[in-house]
Amino acid sequence: MRPVFSRFLFLFFVLFLTGACSHGNDVIRQDENPTERHGTESNRVMGESCTRSEAEKFTLKARENPLAALEAAACYAFLARQGKNRAEKLADAKGGRRMAEAAMESFPEDAMAHYLTAYLTGLEAENDPARGLELVPVIEREALTAGHLNPNIDNGGPDRMLGELYLRAPSFPMSVGDVEKAMTHFRKAVKLAPNFLQNRIGLVEALTENEDPSEACLEIEKIFVRMPPEEEMTEAWKRSLELLKRMCGMCGDK
Repeated sequence: MRPVFSRFLFLFFVLFLTGACSHGNDVIRQDENPTERHGTESNRVMGESCTRSEAEKFTLKARENPLAALEAAACYAFLARQGKNRAEKLADAKGGRRMAEAAMESFPEDAMAHYLTAYLTGLEAENDPARGLELVPVIEREALTAGHLNPNIDNGGPDRMLGELYLRAPSFPMSVGDVEKAMTHFRKAVKLAPNFLQNRIGLVEALTENEDPSEACLEIEKIFVRMPPEEEMTEAWKRSLELLKRMCGMCGDK
C-alpha cells in the first residue's frame, strides 16, 4: 500500500473520533485496577480537579509529611494541563516536578512518584520546547522505572507514555525516537488496559507511522467495537464503520 493511503486511513479515523466522541479531561487518569502502594497511597484521585490554593497547601505540608508531596505533584499536574498560557503551565509543571521528585526521594519504590516525575517532566518539555530534548532522558528513565514498579498505573500509563515518547522524539543520534519501540510499548499498554481507548489509538498511530495499515485497520475496528455511539450518532457510526471496512479492504494492495 502507498504510504499516503495509510496516512489517509489514520486521518479518517482521527476525524471520526474527534467528531463522535466527547472529550475527557486531558489529565492523568486513575488506573483500572488500583494496587496497594505500601502505605503511601495518596488521597487524591488521579485526574481530580485541584485549585492553586490546594496545591500550595500540599506544598507547605510536604515539608513535614512527604506523602503530601505526592498530593502536591498531582495537583500541579492538573494545573499545568489547565493553565491559560505557556508561562503559567511551565511554572506549574516545574513546581509539580519538584514535588514529585521530593516524593520519589522519600518513597523510591513508589511507582506513582516516578510516574508523576515523568509526566510533569513531559509537561515541562511541552511548554519549554528549547529544553525538550534535554528532558527526554528523564522522562524515559522515570517512565521505565514506574512501569517496572507498577505497569497498571493510569491504565497502562507508563507504557503509553513511553510509546508516545518513542513515537514523537527525533530518532538516533539526535534522540530516542524509535517506532519499533513505540509499537512495543503501546502493545503492552493495550494488553494492560484494552478498554482504554488512548492505548489503542496510540498503537494505531504507531502502526500507521510504520506503514503497517493491515494491523492498524484491525486495531481501529476494535476501537469502534469498544466505542458504542451516542443515540444520535448511531447512523453516522454505522456508515463510518462500513467506510472503514471498505478502506481496510484496500490494504491488500500494500
